[in-house]
Amino acid sequence: MPSRRRLLSLACAWLLAASTAGCFQPMYAETTPGQGSALAENLSQVEVAFAGGRVGNEVRNDLIFELTGGAGNPVGAPYRLILKVRNSTTEAAVVSPLTGLPEVELVTVDVDWQLFDVGDLKTPLKTGNAFGKASLDSGYQRFARARAIRDAENRSARVAAESIKSQLASFFVTRAPKS
Repeated sequence: MPSRRRLLSLACAWLLAASTAGCFQPMYAETTPGQGSALAENLSQVEVAFAGGRVGNEVRNDLIFELTGGAGNPVGAPYRLILKVRNSTTEAAVVSPLTGLPEVELVTVDVDWQLFDVGDLKTPLKTGNAFGKASLDSGYQRFARARAIRDAENRSARVAAESIKSQLASFFVTRAPKS
């Protein structure tokens, strides 16, 4: 008797899995063999506008690389991405009992972004927010600490750029194609 129940439950599970198998489509799948991914094509058609500051430029450069695979910022693209980048460094609660200086600091890069159709730069197609955080060990040497903060900002910028790319990919996959 238990084997019959087990067989019935396995058959139901297989039937359920088989019925939903056609619903899945990989995000970066080729729609036509040899044509490449429609998503990769859409992402490569986003021009990233200049962002202010060193960290803003780092986010922009990382994002251009993520979107185009290293091909550079497209000129005359149908989409434009505007970035507003803020960064901050905060001390963690770990303080050295000998010096009273923080031992760990957190660097945060926060990016608000807006995607526009080049034909209409007044109303955004999509807006979003992305952030990246990185920690660093504070040292007693001033220049080593400054370089550690810069490296943490670069790591945070890379994480924020990857997050923006994922959000844009989600937008282009769920958006109806232009006619």
